[in-house]
Amino acid sequence: MNLRYLVRRTDTSISCVCLLICSLLTFGLSAQVSQPHRYERLHKNSDDNFHVISLKEDGIALFRERDKYKNNNKLYELILLDTTLQEKKSVELEVKERYRLVGYEVTSTQLYFLFRYGESTKGEFECVEVTLSNGNVAKFNIKPDFEFRLSHFSQVDRSLILGGYINNEPAILLFDVSSALLKVVPGFFQKDTELVDLRVNQNSTFNTVTIDRGTRGDRKLTFKTFDSNGKILIEDVVPIDENISVQNGLTSTLENEDLLVFGNWGEKNSKQSKGFYSLKIDPFNDQKIKYVDFGQFQHFLEYLNPKRVARLKEISKEDKSDGKIPSFSAYVMPYRLVEKPEGYLLLAEVYTPNSNINPYYTGPYYYSPYYYGPAMGYGPYFRSRPYAPGPNDNRTNTSIRTNQSAVISFNNSGEVRWDQSYKLEDIDLPSTEQASDFLVTKNSVFLVYKKEFDIKVKAIDLPDDNTEEITEKIKPSENGDEIRDEEENEGGVRFWYGNNLYVWGLQTIRNLSKEDRVRDVFYINKVTVK
Repeated sequence: MNLRYLVRRTDTSISCVCLLICSLLTFGLSAQVSQPHRYERLHKNSDDNFHVISLKEDGIALFRERDKYKNNNKLYELILLDTTLQEKKSVELEVKERYRLVGYEVTSTQLYFLFRYGESTKGEFECVEVTLSNGNVAKFNIKPDFEFRLSHFSQVDRSLILGGYINNEPAILLFDVSSALLKVVPGFFQKDTELVDLRVNQNSTFNTVTIDRGTRGDRKLTFKTFDSNGKILIEDVVPIDENISVQNGLTSTLENEDLLVFGNWGEKNSKQSKGFYSLKIDPFNDQKIKYVDFGQFQHFLEYLNPKRVARLKEISKEDKSDGKIPSFSAYVMPYRLVEKPEGYLLLAEVYTPNSNINPYYTGPYYYSPYYYGPAMGYGPYFRSRPYAPGPNDNRTNTSIRTNQSAVISFNNSGEVRWDQSYKLEDIDLPSTEQASDFLVTKNSVFLVYKKEFDIKVKAIDLPDDNTEEITEKIKPSENGDEIRDEEENEGGVRFWYGNNLYVWGLQTIRNLSKEDRVRDVFYINKVTVK
């Protein structure tokens, strides 16, 4: 055989093998982003904005106040869309004048909208129930005969759950819609205590988490589970380490067999966080809260300068070995908890307040028990934005800049498995609210946010930690449409179902082939990531 031919053939074979290996190594990063469907509706300056509510595989609900009256009642509009963003049904709701929306809840069969009279904590409530299958409407009047500051709203079986405060002490109210009876769940009413979470489980029970905010040393985190009638089933009281504050908490909901609580921790009385914590609920045995500082995570600090990241991680190791609280802290808010057979995924965001605020709490309570603000109904308060904290958490009226989105993976015992992060580009928001979201597949995680005209995606291949960043232009409805403007601080992105998310907002669109060349629209785009 000719030696020169053999060498050429060998070189060719080696090149083919190299190409094959390279293609295999990058295969996990070939992420595809598509926008198969869009919903669009003309929008006037006088129109109220829609509340956008995920119904998972049943579609999306749009809800807004109208500047119209009927029978001396204020009119509200509810539009139900399917998963191709086609209108299925439109329902007109009448609500008494001076009643304003303070919460909403979604179940597999119903939507609940909670209204309250006036601005006072003494005002009565009206709850409107809409059956998703046929649009039937029922109304329930709830009249507490005491001052009640609302912080949480949910529903279990045929009871509405209202969490909040009576005389600055946590309280849970249960309203039975069948009997129209209102009762107070016993076991709360403790001074210097905050209700940080109220969440319904998969088996028609519900959890509460309260945190002792007192100045004495024996502070506690208390977890309770109740049945739908308010009977206590589980109670677990866990001590909080001295000099540490547990700042918030999200509970799991029994999609797995165990109950856990996740959130942020920091120095006592500080608004800034030092890391994440986890707690596995076990009322029959003593257990400790697991604290992990930010410097122990692989990717969490990557929004900072690389040299500073290296130094912070080194300091974290030294502080941990010396039993010290690390010096680095950041403003962090957890927004969503996802339960998987292999464990839990926590979405959190790092933010910076855009004005000078005191980084420490000076009052007896960490957070205002009730937040009235322009973001009410749009922000992370509502449980229909899945696994989100209540307004008692680290919310602020101050405008913020969101710096980073992060996903932390925990195993079923609450130990950290891995973390991933995505540095965000100058996302300014009027208050503390969710700016990004994520979805996971078998071997990948996708972090997503909306920036003006673009959908930003970071794809991470989990086995080897390879990453790919994708920018996808928001797709208009028709050929010839040109997006001229995107309303700032309106809309966002949220996980929907499966490998789908949705983005929404307000746009100005120009199309020179149309008689009306320029139109202002509210839109929703379905986003599929593979």
